[in-house]
Amino acid sequence: MGSGQASPVNRLVELLGGEVEYIPKRPGEPERTQADISKMRRLLGWEPRVTLEEGVRILLENIDYWRDAPLWTPEAIAEATQDWFRHLS
Repeated sequence: MGSGQASPVNRLVELLGGEVEYIPKRPGEPERTQADISKMRRLLGWEPRVTLEEGVRILLENIDYWRDAPLWTPEAIAEATQDWFRHLS
């Protein structure tokens, strides 16, 4: 789902209180993406009810549920990026 409005990743980092970690862009990765929710609006009458800020707040309130999820460290991202390049060759 989405809001139909673009939000910079750095805004998410800001809301989470994290540090920005810059990594190289992968081949074919778009500069910008934005969820097109027009079909959901048209067919289902759906409208977003939770802002990015509220969604992050809810996530953080329930973070213990996600504690055992895999963590994307800079090392894991570098390894995944190498795999990406290997599969594209």
